[in-house]
Amino acid sequence: MSIFNPISLNKQFEVNGSAGSIDNYISKNEPHGFSAHKVSKNEYKFLSDLSLGTLIKNRRPGSVNGIHTKVVITPVNKDKAIVNLESKSRFELILIIVLWAVILLLQLVAKQPVAGWITAILFPALLVFFFLLHRIQVNVLQSKVERYLKQYNAISAKNK
Repeated sequence: MSIFNPISLNKQFEVNGSAGSIDNYISKNEPHGFSAHKVSKNEYKFLSDLSLGTLIKNRRPGSVNGIHTKVVITPVNKDKAIVNLESKSRFELILIIVLWAVILLLQLVAKQPVAGWITAILFPALLVFFFLLHRIQVNVLQSKVERYLKQYNAISAKNK
Protein backbone atom coordinates (compact mmCIF):
# COMPACT_ATOMS: atom_id res chain seq x y z
CA MET A 1 0.00 0.00 0.00
CA SER A 2 1.32 3.42 -0.92
CA ILE A 3 0.40 6.51 1.07
CA PHE A 4 0.96 8.67 -2.05
CA ASN A 5 -1.61 6.93 -4.27
CA PRO A 6 -3.63 9.89 -5.60
CA ILE A 7 -6.79 7.93 -6.29
CA SER A 8 -7.48 5.78 -3.24
CA LEU A 9 -5.97 3.71 -0.44
CA ASN A 10 -6.82 0.02 -0.45
CA LYS A 11 -5.72 -2.73 1.90
CA GLN A 12 -6.62 -6.41 2.08
CA PHE A 13 -6.00 -9.04 4.75
CA GLU A 14 -7.35 -12.38 5.93
CA VAL A 15 -9.29 -12.96 9.14
CA ASN A 16 -9.92 -16.36 10.74
CA GLY A 17 -13.67 -16.69 11.16
CA SER A 18 -16.87 -16.61 9.21
CA ALA A 19 -18.33 -13.36 7.89
CA GLY A 20 -21.25 -13.79 10.31
CA SER A 21 -19.01 -14.17 13.35
CA ILE A 22 -16.98 -11.11 12.31
CA ASP A 23 -20.25 -9.19 11.93
CA ASN A 24 -21.22 -10.32 15.43
CA TYR A 25 -17.82 -9.17 16.76
CA ILE A 26 -18.22 -5.71 15.18
CA SER A 27 -21.75 -5.28 16.57
CA LYS A 28 -20.74 -6.29 20.13
CA ASN A 29 -17.26 -4.71 20.44
CA GLU A 30 -17.18 -0.93 20.20
CA PRO A 31 -13.94 0.25 18.54
CA HIS A 32 -11.80 3.01 20.06
CA GLY A 33 -10.86 6.07 17.99
CA PHE A 34 -13.45 5.41 15.31
CA SER A 35 -17.00 4.15 14.87
CA ALA A 36 -18.47 1.37 12.75
CA HIS A 37 -21.70 1.73 10.77
CA LYS A 38 -23.25 -1.17 8.89
CA VAL A 39 -24.08 -0.28 5.29
CA SER A 40 -25.33 -3.67 4.06
CA LYS A 41 -24.60 -7.35 4.52
CA ASN A 42 -20.83 -7.73 5.05
CA GLU A 43 -20.22 -4.05 4.27
CA TYR A 44 -19.38 -1.30 6.78
CA LYS A 45 -18.29 2.29 6.92
CA PHE A 46 -15.72 3.06 9.61
CA LEU A 47 -15.57 6.75 10.56
CA SER A 48 -12.66 8.37 12.36
CA ASP A 49 -13.52 10.27 15.54
CA LEU A 50 -11.31 13.13 14.37
CA SER A 51 -11.05 14.65 10.90
CA LEU A 52 -8.71 17.65 10.72
CA GLY A 53 -9.61 18.73 7.17
CA THR A 54 -13.37 18.80 7.80
CA LEU A 55 -13.16 19.72 11.50
CA ILE A 56 -15.27 16.79 12.67
CA LYS A 57 -14.73 15.44 16.17
CA ASN A 58 -16.33 12.65 18.23
CA ARG A 59 -18.55 10.87 15.71
CA ARG A 60 -20.70 13.78 14.59
CA PRO A 61 -20.66 13.25 10.85
CA GLY A 62 -23.71 15.32 9.86
CA SER A 63 -23.76 15.77 6.10
CA VAL A 64 -19.99 15.24 5.71
CA ASN A 65 -18.40 11.93 6.67
CA GLY A 66 -14.88 13.24 7.22
CA ILE A 67 -12.16 10.61 7.32
CA HIS A 68 -13.68 7.22 6.60
CA THR A 69 -12.98 3.89 4.99
CA LYS A 70 -15.29 1.30 3.48
CA VAL A 71 -14.88 -2.25 4.82
CA VAL A 72 -16.10 -5.23 2.81
CA ILE A 73 -15.92 -8.72 4.31
CA THR A 74 -15.84 -11.50 1.73
CA PRO A 75 -16.35 -15.06 2.99
CA VAL A 76 -13.76 -17.55 1.75
CA ASN A 77 -15.10 -20.57 3.62
CA LYS A 78 -16.79 -21.21 6.98
CA ASP A 79 -13.58 -20.41 8.91
CA LYS A 80 -11.94 -17.65 6.84
CA ALA A 81 -12.85 -14.29 5.37
CA ILE A 82 -11.04 -11.64 3.37
CA VAL A 83 -11.35 -8.04 4.60
CA ASN A 84 -11.00 -5.23 2.05
CA LEU A 85 -10.43 -1.68 3.27
CA GLU A 86 -11.14 0.92 0.61
CA SER A 87 -10.97 4.70 0.72
CA LYS A 88 -13.02 6.90 -1.54
CA SER A 89 -11.70 8.03 -4.90
CA ARG A 90 -10.09 11.46 -4.92
CA PHE A 91 -11.97 13.01 -7.84
CA GLU A 92 -11.92 16.43 -6.19
CA LEU A 93 -8.11 16.36 -6.21
CA ILE A 94 -8.05 15.90 -9.98
CA LEU A 95 -10.64 18.65 -10.40
CA ILE A 96 -8.59 21.09 -8.30
CA ILE A 97 -5.42 20.33 -10.28
CA VAL A 98 -7.26 21.02 -13.55
CA LEU A 99 -8.70 24.24 -12.11
CA TRP A 100 -5.22 25.31 -10.97
CA ALA A 101 -3.80 24.68 -14.45
CA VAL A 102 -6.59 26.73 -16.07
CA ILE A 103 -6.03 29.64 -13.66
CA LEU A 104 -2.28 29.48 -14.27
CA LEU A 105 -2.79 29.59 -18.04
CA LEU A 106 -5.25 32.49 -17.77
CA GLN A 107 -2.78 34.44 -15.67
CA LEU A 108 -0.01 33.87 -18.21
CA VAL A 109 -2.18 34.80 -21.22
CA ALA A 110 -4.03 37.74 -19.65
CA LYS A 111 -1.04 38.95 -17.63
CA GLN A 112 -3.12 39.27 -14.46
CA PRO A 113 -1.66 41.36 -11.61
CA VAL A 114 -1.78 38.42 -9.15
CA ALA A 115 1.63 37.64 -7.72
CA GLY A 116 3.18 34.68 -9.52
CA TRP A 117 4.38 33.03 -6.32
CA ILE A 118 0.76 32.64 -5.16
CA THR A 119 -0.19 30.61 -8.22
CA ALA A 120 3.14 28.90 -8.79
CA ILE A 121 4.17 28.08 -5.20
CA LEU A 122 1.50 28.71 -2.56
CA PHE A 123 -1.45 27.00 -4.29
CA PRO A 124 0.46 23.78 -5.13
CA ALA A 125 1.98 23.74 -1.62
CA LEU A 126 -1.48 24.00 -0.04
CA LEU A 127 -2.78 21.29 -2.36
CA VAL A 128 0.04 18.93 -1.41
CA PHE A 129 -0.39 19.75 2.29
CA PHE A 130 -4.11 18.91 2.33
CA PHE A 131 -3.56 15.86 0.15
CA LEU A 132 -0.96 14.52 2.60
CA LEU A 133 -3.10 15.45 5.61
CA HIS A 134 -6.02 13.44 4.20
CA ARG A 135 -3.85 10.48 3.15
CA ILE A 136 -2.11 10.23 6.51
CA GLN A 137 -5.45 10.33 8.37
CA VAL A 138 -6.97 7.64 6.12
CA ASN A 139 -3.85 5.50 6.52
CA VAL A 140 -4.02 5.86 10.33
CA LEU A 141 -7.72 4.95 10.32
CA GLN A 142 -7.12 1.88 8.14
CA SER A 143 -4.32 0.76 10.46
CA LYS A 144 -6.65 1.12 13.47
CA VAL A 145 -9.39 -0.84 11.67
CA GLU A 146 -6.91 -3.57 10.74
CA ARG A 147 -5.70 -3.89 14.37
CA TYR A 148 -9.33 -3.90 15.59
CA LEU A 149 -10.33 -6.70 13.21
CA LYS A 150 -7.15 -8.67 13.86
CA GLN A 151 -8.06 -8.61 17.57
CA TYR A 152 -10.93 -10.85 16.48
CA ASN A 153 -8.28 -13.37 15.33
CA ALA A 154 -6.75 -13.38 18.81
CA ILE A 155 -10.15 -13.76 20.49
CA SER A 156 -11.27 -16.56 18.18
CA ALA A 157 -7.94 -18.37 18.63
CA LYS A 158 -8.39 -18.32 22.44
CA ASN A 159 -11.92 -19.76 22.14
CA LYS A 160 -10.79 -22.78 20.10
